[in-house]
Amino acid sequence: MRVKRVEPGYGPTTRFTSNTGPRLEGLIPEAYAPFAQRIFALLVQSAAAVTTESDVAEVVWRTANDASGQLRFPAGADAVALAQSS
Repeated sequence: MRVKRVEPGYGPTTRFTSNTGPRLEGLIPEAYAPFAQRIFALLVQSAAAVTTESDVAEVVWRTANDASGQLRFPAGADAVALAQSS
């Protein structure tokens, strides 16, 4: 069995964002705060590019059927842009 990771971006039409916000409070260690702030700022700047439910579904299917050694699979235009900037 292989483990792969689907990384969705900001999905305003889903509950992902509202469910995640409260869970992150107090979880980002101080040493990582500057990095996290940069990521959150990028998400705000790219608010025009968002992730839809169909983006995630397509990437989940592609990931499940992928035979390569790729581990990370961004889902949505904003997630792809973020992955390329890292």
